[in-house]
Amino acid sequence: MVDESSFDFRGLTEEALTDAMDAFNDALEELRETRTVSVSPWWFDAECAEGRDLHEVLYEGGTPKAGRDARLRMARLMDRCPSWDPDLTGLPDEVSVNGSEPCLALSVGHSWWHVGNGYSVGCLVFPVSGRRGWHSVTAREDKTSEHIERDVFFFGGPQGLPEFWRSLFAREGVRENEFFERAREAFPGLVFAESLAFRRFDGGYGQMRDWVVHVLTVVNDHFADAVAKHAGVAANVQAELGHHGLVLSPESPNTRSKARIMAQRDVDHVGETYRCEWHAKKEPNRNRVHFSLPEQRLGGRILIGIFVDHLDTE
Repeated sequence: MVDESSFDFRGLTEEALTDAMDAFNDALEELRETRTVSVSPWWFDAECAEGRDLHEVLYEGGTPKAGRDARLRMARLMDRCPSWDPDLTGLPDEVSVNGSEPCLALSVGHSWWHVGNGYSVGCLVFPVSGRRGWHSVTAREDKTSEHIERDVFFFGGPQGLPEFWRSLFAREGVRENEFFERAREAFPGLVFAESLAFRRFDGGYGQMRDWVVHVLTVVNDHFADAVAKHAGVAANVQAELGHHGLVLSPESPNTRSKARIMAQRDVDHVGETYRCEWHAKKEPNRNRVHFSLPEQRLGGRILIGIFVDHLDTE
């Protein structure tokens, strides 16, 4: 969803506005390659400066001024986005974000409506907007109903989407059969072995899900950088990732010396075998997530290879 109320061009020089449009256009174009991005049916009427709407600025080159290529590209991209359904019962006209004065923000209201129906929708904002992450949005379904507060997610481009997807595991209570589909969106630096299953832990999905999400977050965001920074020195990698509240390590030299035992850490994935000896520990004696080092065969990504109670060490 494009948040048309974030198109606030006031006070921007022509150069600054052109740069912001270029950044927005790049983000929107990249998102549209893999996703459906919807817009308000009336996005071109949104006020972007005092007495000025988007139509005047983009199509007619009115003030505030922006470079011709940037504004025409923005108009073209927005025109190609489908409009969301304006006839849904209970769509609000005005919303209040973080307790601010109510304002006309139709797409934010549309996202607020979806949250109330159990389905979160992210709002893409123009770069000059400082609104990022989850924000409280208050609105009402009609003039006689009470105001209802719901959280809506705002982001500035594709790089903000992993945070959105990760949040939904708990917010939407993602079910076990949907976990890995969502995880591929939430953790783009990881690859998931087909053999992974929560039943191999000592504890059910409901018990383990949030810890696993934390493990995947730390490994996705920090493991490869820590390995490179410390030249693979395990103790230093462990210490750095410990700052993120995660206990992890490779196997001990004693375990590593036993070929039969180490073979339990080998994972077949798409016809290739990967060693997954690094592991995160939930408790000292049970529940592990085993994963590989960053792999050239996987484009530098990390294979999450094993969910398990505990593998043999002796």
